[in-house]
Amino acid sequence: MAALARAGARFATQPLRGPACAVALVGDVGSAADPTGEGGRAAAVARARAAAAGPRLAALGGAAFFDVDRDTTVLGAQIPKDKAHEAVRILLDTVSKPLGDDTFERAKQQQLQQLTTMEQDVSELVYGCAYLDSPYGRPVLGTAAEVAALSGSTLSKESWAGAGIGCADDVFGDLPEYEEKAVHEAIFTGSDVRIVDDAEPLARVCLAYAFPKVGEPGEDAATLLPYILGTQTPSHETRREPLNALGKLQRDLAEQGIATACDAVYSASTGHGLFSINWACPDVRCEDAAYYVTANLVRLSHTVSDAEVEAARRARAAARAA
Repeated sequence: MAALARAGARFATQPLRGPACAVALVGDVGSAADPTGEGGRAAAVARARAAAAGPRLAALGGAAFFDVDRDTTVLGAQIPKDKAHEAVRILLDTVSKPLGDDTFERAKQQQLQQLTTMEQDVSELVYGCAYLDSPYGRPVLGTAAEVAALSGSTLSKESWAGAGIGCADDVFGDLPEYEEKAVHEAIFTGSDVRIVDDAEPLARVCLAYAFPKVGEPGEDAATLLPYILGTQTPSHETRREPLNALGKLQRDLAEQGIATACDAVYSASTGHGLFSINWACPDVRCEDAAYYVTANLVRLSHTVSDAEVEAARRARAAARAA
């Protein structure tokens, strides 16, 4: 969904069988636009908007959801198909009106609770190292101190695109014209190394690389790289499959028994492109795991087979369908 706003499209829909659908507004203001010292503002506003729209959507038999990344804000609804147009109108009405102070304050408190109880997000550490001292390097949810100090619920002026799964195009007929903004490119520094001794038996190691942005040469190939490597730690279900059904990196780590998790991610917008890979391993096996990870990264440039590429395409299609 977020790719819509990045590409400047007005709306896009995808067919889906069944009685329910999902509709969403995708705004072109994300956490990177949060003012200095006000980290987490975009996330808090999105959370408050979802809370404000929730009762009206529930009356239609639906439920609100939201999402925020560094480039975009998503406000959406899961709704019966025959109520999709009404749901979009509610979402548009919600984003066009100021939020009440009480609603915003409740959203702040929920965000603070999430910050204090959630596990550490490795991707936030990666972004912090890759984009030092810049808006892209700040955490999406902000810090507890920043969120606690937030007041007011305004954001920069947003343009909204529409995204729907299982609905017709005409549900987005009331969308205003999309006003494309100038792109503010993130400056990849990639110069930071952070080592934390937490006395835990497992170490978490991350690597990050500057990669093609949306629309740049190499973007299509970059989307397949995580799937060639194995993209995500095999689940309980996928471990039942033959070992050769997994990516080569996942096979290497499994055969050596040196990593409990390994995830590769390619994230891109018109303003940034980042490829990262992180893994968890016993602290005494860090060098062994790093050898196999980096060897597989080097292998991507010269010995990837046609069969691996085709398998990666199928895996990516399956992930998008899910």
